[in-house]
Amino acid sequence: MRRVVGIIFAITSIAIIAAFAWVWWLPLPAELRRPPPGTLTLLDCRGREIAELASPEARTQFPLPLEQMGQWLPRVTVTLEDRRFYKHRGIDWRATVAACARNLRSRHVVSGASTITQQLVKLASGSESFRSWHRKLYEAIVAWKLERRWSKERILTEYLNRSSYGNRRIGPEAAARAYFDKPARDLTLSEAIFLAGLPQAPTRLNPWRHLDNATCKYARSLVRLVELGIITRDQQSLLAQSPRVVHVDPPRVAPHFVDAVVARNPELRGTVRTTLDLDLQATIERLVRSHLSALNRHDITQAAVVVIENATGAVCAVVGSENYAVSQINGATQPRSCGSTLKPFVYLDAIDKRLLTAASLLPDTPDAIRGEYADYDPQNYNHRYLGPVRLREALGCSLNVPAVFALSRLGARPAFYQLQKWGFNFPQGLADYGAGFVLGNAEIRLVDLAAAYAGLARGGTAMRAKLLAAEHQPITRVASDEATAIITDILCDNDARQKSFGPHSPLAFEQRVAAKTGTSSGFRDVWTVGFDKEHTVAVWAGNFDGRPMRDTFAVRAATPLWAAVMQAMLRGDHPLDTPVENERLVRREICKATGLLPSRFSSAKMSELFLAGTEPHEDSADYFASDGRLLLTDAYSQWCASRDNTIGAHVRSDFRITSPPSNAHYEL
Repeated sequence: MRRVVGIIFAITSIAIIAAFAWVWWLPLPAELRRPPPGTLTLLDCRGREIAELASPEARTQFPLPLEQMGQWLPRVTVTLEDRRFYKHRGIDWRATVAACARNLRSRHVVSGASTITQQLVKLASGSESFRSWHRKLYEAIVAWKLERRWSKERILTEYLNRSSYGNRRIGPEAAARAYFDKPARDLTLSEAIFLAGLPQAPTRLNPWRHLDNATCKYARSLVRLVELGIITRDQQSLLAQSPRVVHVDPPRVAPHFVDAVVARNPELRGTVRTTLDLDLQATIERLVRSHLSALNRHDITQAAVVVIENATGAVCAVVGSENYAVSQINGATQPRSCGSTLKPFVYLDAIDKRLLTAASLLPDTPDAIRGEYADYDPQNYNHRYLGPVRLREALGCSLNVPAVFALSRLGARPAFYQLQKWGFNFPQGLADYGAGFVLGNAEIRLVDLAAAYAGLARGGTAMRAKLLAAEHQPITRVASDEATAIITDILCDNDARQKSFGPHSPLAFEQRVAAKTGTSSGFRDVWTVGFDKEHTVAVWAGNFDGRPMRDTFAVRAATPLWAAVMQAMLRGDHPLDTPVENERLVRREICKATGLLPSRFSSAKMSELFLAGTEPHEDSADYFASDGRLLLTDAYSQWCASRDNTIGAHVRSDFRITSPPSNAHYEL
């Protein structure tokens, strides 16, 4: 017998020790070890709200310290939920005994007597739907442990911030904004009483769906507060009318911008200031709608716009489509065939490496590149060829053959890698595109195009587009300031583009504004991008399904929208500066026909920019016959015999009498 008693005692002791060990080592719920996630709230650059983004836990949740929850809500909540909150240590034994008596009389659970601390454990452990005795035991033990570690103020704060007030509004701040359109700190006594009752049954008391239930709960709360001496009967009479409930959904503007922020920063939480300017965003959205209505005749259904601040790389506005509700596809971030928009970067690389100058004569002929690219036959959009053209004119008119010729001087692989330094992330590699990437068979994103051109505006530095005000993006120098100044000057030169676009195209501005267009093969995508001193604007238009447009080019479709955005933003003090000569950048007068120094045959002259040391030292006399006709090498023989030769150029013979000159007279 004594042995049996000893065994029972040992087992009991072990059980007690194990129970105490279990209680001692029982961890707090993992959710309590991290703060409430909160709703991501995006603000524009001036602090105005753009959007509140729902999480899996809540539609909106804004955790607050207790002192910012207003004068009444914490006090009323404690009174209605757990009036001995400040006296017990996690378990209210008096309430528990009373609840057990009621449950026994009713023969089912009608009251749980859970304290605020126990309810917090329930919220954090995800056990709201369980009412079994072992869950209650777990909650009681953890509540007791929690009271030993946390202050009452922290427990109450965590409970309020994690409580559901219906409609997936978590915490008093989200509820106050949704139902009363005000922050929690400004709640009146009646509003605080109304909200304090909602967590008991958030679905049944939903103010938007079951206002009668919520109003009845409010009336019962008033009676209970009078019974407990918190308010007087006179106050009850004054508060008898329940507060007016409104239906406030959070704003949601610039949805494509918001999607881009979340895609780049999936773990972002809290209130975050972005780079977006809501005023500019609204203006551009209006312009997109009005211009698309005019483009229907060209079978164009969509357009996208990106505006970037040059100095900081900040994205000031993004429109990804005409109507986000109809199509969530973001034209600003979807890769599309780039047209001719990459040509300036190829020419810039060639100038910076001193392989070409803005005055270099480039061949615009059908057979100019067959020696380098035998299987490639690029053509100009009008199937005409200008013969010898200076680089300035070739870029201004967006000619295709000269661009591929320049690429052949650089090498396709180095040029392709150089484009990647500007921030272009091509979906495929050089082997897939071949030399055609310079003319537009490569896919790029509109936002990357805008960022790259903003790099030109900064003088040759690349930086990723910035979406958040506090975001830091590294800056990398890709090209020299002087070579970039030459390319920018060409993009501002309306005279250089006249043969393709005419003197009065939408690209022509009174102020110095750089601009470039692009049209993809098959007329599926049209682009216009450009910048002044302050901002870069990039525009794409087309159809998301790849359907070709009808009878249009970039200058007719994308450029008018681009020009309208630029005009809306352009200020008189923001035109681009005219390049100034220095020890690394010089100006020289040249012959327009040859790109060399003028001679007596030069009928047209102009001032041109050069990197110091690349300026011409030879005059153009050898390129003219005695009668002033332009003489070209054999490489132009086929072009000279074609109808495209409108300048009367001739191929010069290999044998020429250079001295004495024609019509010279000598006396012997």
